[in-house]
Parts: sequence; structure tokens; C-alpha cells
Amino acid sequence: MPQPTNEGQRLLDARLRGHDKEKRDPPLHKLKRAGLHEIKSGSYRDGPAALAFALAVIAEEAVRTKRRDLVLWCLTQDAAREWGHPYGPGLCALGLDPALFLIVEARTAQDAAWALEEGLKSRALIAALAQIEIKAPLVARRLGLAAQASRTPCLLVSRHQQSGLPGTLSRWRIAAKKSGGVPFDTQAPGAPSWQLTLERCRGEAPGRSFIVEFSHESFRFHLSAASSDRTAEAGESRERRRTHIGHVRTG
Repeated sequence: MPQPTNEGQRLLDARLRGHDKEKRDPPLHKLKRAGLHEIKSGSYRDGPAALAFALAVIAEEAVRTKRRDLVLWCLTQDAAREWGHPYGPGLCALGLDPALFLIVEARTAQDAAWALEEGLKSRALIAALAQIEIKAPLVARRLGLAAQASRTPCLLVSRHQQSGLPGTLSRWRIAAKKSGGVPFDTQAPGAPSWQLTLERCRGEAPGRSFIVEFSHESFRFHLSAASSDRTAEAGESRERRRTHIGHVRTG
């Protein structure tokens, strides 16, 4: 049986290792890229968690860049009735200044999508956020092109039944997770925590899942201990597979 070449061995080892560092960290930086990003709730009850995650993404970027540009938030009247209106103290808790939000509550999804596209064309935004049910692929493509042309990330929070939209740079499925404990106070609420599943992203393998937390002190995401433990178990499994294949080759 022919043995693999050095190049083939290197590629196989890299595949088995899974590029540990890259596989361990969720590619959240991709959400900062100019374009349309779909953030889907894992189930109906995960709708608020998906919205909170999108706001945390914007907060992390705003704190990192120290920009005071506007954030456009477009939603429909149905979304406001179902999930509530934007809440200033909640934005402050995420490190966001409510005064920098331009909020558009439209009667229909078509009106909200029009306002979102026109706002993106202004090139005056650090980010755009939308709670809109988009059914027409053409609308999604128009929003994606407008976001790319204005170099603005546009985060679209959609329902769990929403089918994948064309023209998106990435698509994530979000589920709420139980917060971890807080040192010195077991009764205090922990940091916000989400389970992220990457369904689509250019340059990334789909299906990867992570558990992340958001720090109210640094306003940054980090992997939770649960996700780190799961990654370590996956690494041990890959090491066992590599050892097994080595035995097969030499046997």
C-alpha cells in the first residue's frame, strides 16, 4: 500500500488537528464585515436572546473603535408588540449610548426594509440592526449590496422558521444558555451567555457550535468554560483518531 507523501501527510495532519486555535475561537470578527448577516433564533423563545446577541456584537465594535456614529435600528410594529420596544437602560447595560440610536418603527416589513436600505446608503452608520421578516430574495440582495457599498455591517434578526436568505455573508443560529456563576456571590446573575451555531460563513466550515459569554466590564465576548471543556474533549478525540490512523499505517 503506497505511503502518503510529505505534503499529503501535512494536509492530513492539519485536517485531523482541525487547526486547533482557529477551531477553538468563534469567527465573530466576520460579523463586523460590511454586508448582510442573518442572526436566527434557535426556537421561538430564543428571539430575545438573538436580539441581545446582535446588540452585544454592535457594542463590542463600538467600544473597540471608540466611534460615535449612529446605529440604525429598524423594526416593524408587529415585532415591537411581540417582543417590546427598544429599552434605553438595557442598551446602557451593554455599553451602548441610547442617544446614538436612530430607531425606525414601520407599519410593514416592506416599509422597514426600505428605511433600512436608505439608511445604509447614508454611510453615516457604525452598524444597522433589523427585526424584519424578509421573504423576497431580491430584498435581501439589495440590503446586502447596500451594506457592502456603504462598508457597514447589517445584522438581520430573523425567526427560527426563516429559510436561509441569499446575499448574506454569514448566518448564525442563536440559543440562550444558562449563565455561569459569579465569584463571591452565588445569587448574582452571571454574564449573558449564548450558544452559537455557524450555519453559513464565507471561508468557514458550517456546523461549528460555540458557547460564548459577554462581559459587562470589558464589553467583549469570550468562550465560556463549558465551550472550552467541550473543545478540549474534541481535541482528545482528534488525537485518538490520529493515533489510530498511525497504527493502521504502520501495521
